[in-house]
Amino acid sequence: MKNLTVAALCLVIPMALVGCKSKETAEVEPGEATTATSESEVAGVSSSSDLSPATAQARIDDVTIGHALSADGTIAADKQGDDFAPGEAVNVSLEVGDTPAGSAVKVVWFAADESRLGEETKTVAAGDKYLTFTSGDTSTWAVGDYRAEVWLADEKVNTQQFQIVAPANAGK
Repeated sequence: MKNLTVAALCLVIPMALVGCKSKETAEVEPGEATTATSESEVAGVSSSSDLSPATAQARIDDVTIGHALSADGTIAADKQGDDFAPGEAVNVSLEVGDTPAGSAVKVVWFAADESRLGEETKTVAAGDKYLTFTSGDTSTWAVGDYRAEVWLADEKVNTQQFQIVAPANAGK
């Protein structure tokens, strides 16, 4: 009986791990895409902009901030950092392989005084592994603390803190 149990586990565990494996790229999953974003909780669960916090967190991975994007949409380790010179673009990369194609993802840029500096929404396409967002022109941003919030449906899934610093201190 013990051998039968061990044999059964040897078959079931690998199959379970394959089922739990993260997808390489976004896939079309009818009825699963969240096609709108909202920065406030949406009541109920039938809206195209409503997800549970746990589901939203599971769909967006590896949010990274840095100075330059690689061709594949990642930010190389030597290009990551949170200190930027005025005028330098701030890049955010996020893995969306577990996000259904057709889902909207939004990044909102804020200054320390809570003033909203901009936002951008992108739609995950079938085959996407990463989405990237760039701050735009930061030449008028004062030295100080800033943040970028990542939203999926009605859930904030990540916040990246960064600073605009004197040019001599940037690039870190």
